[in-house]
Amino acid sequence: MSTAPSRLLVVGAHPDDAEFHAGGLMTQWRAAGGHVKILALTDGSAGHQTHNRRDLAKIRRKEALAAAALIEAEIQVWEERDGELEASLALRRKLIRTIREFTPDLIVTHRPADYHPDHRATAQLVQDATYLLLVPNIEPEVQPLTKLPPVLLAADRFTYPRAFRADWIIDTTAEIDSVTQLLHCHASQVYEWLPHTLGTRAPDSQRLDWLRNWYGQRPAAIARRYARSDVAFAEAFEISEYGGVFDAADLPPLRTVASSQ
Repeated sequence: MSTAPSRLLVVGAHPDDAEFHAGGLMTQWRAAGGHVKILALTDGSAGHQTHNRRDLAKIRRKEALAAAALIEAEIQVWEERDGELEASLALRRKLIRTIREFTPDLIVTHRPADYHPDHRATAQLVQDATYLLLVPNIEPEVQPLTKLPPVLLAADRFTYPRAFRADWIIDTTAEIDSVTQLLHCHASQVYEWLPHTLGTRAPDSQRLDWLRNWYGQRPAAIARRYARSDVAFAEAFEISEYGGVFDAADLPPLRTVASSQ
């Protein structure tokens, strides 16, 4: 068994997706001594009511770097245009190279069933790339992986064409404030764009308290649905059959609530 630190790769469509869907997991992983890399496949340049694309891309890159720095995670933000991501052959090849270079022990990404076309395209890209990570004649300039990493899909509320299945749940109660701080870095989204889309407004003061309550509704709902009654906040993940064998025992010491494996 390797004694090297375990390596987690979170692949999201946008610069804040990793924090929203797996902020607790990333925080626990780093606390256990593992490496974390955040990969955003688009520049996030569409999601704002006033900023133009060029300005917003710069803002969101700066926000993403600040959030990653809080947990000392690697981060890479691609320059694909937000809202226009496609599961192209060129991006599949780029993703294969990127994954091989990082050599993850676990990959987390979106489910293919999701409201946002960029999320769906990201899920498709990861799915299409996964097996080919092992194939030497695909992108031969980068050493192929010798073992297929397991792939987990983050929880969502969508039911078409199939509802989310909670295969692995972790208790993130102790991380709620840490994840709030990560999201706080993404001010253009959590205090401006997302409240705008919901027809509400973030307060001008005590923003962290407001953000904790607003974001906390998601992990609280996951905990109520999938975890024990003593777990206040949780993150849940579905095992992708396209990835390698998932066993929570192979991971760093995390607060697993339940696992189907």
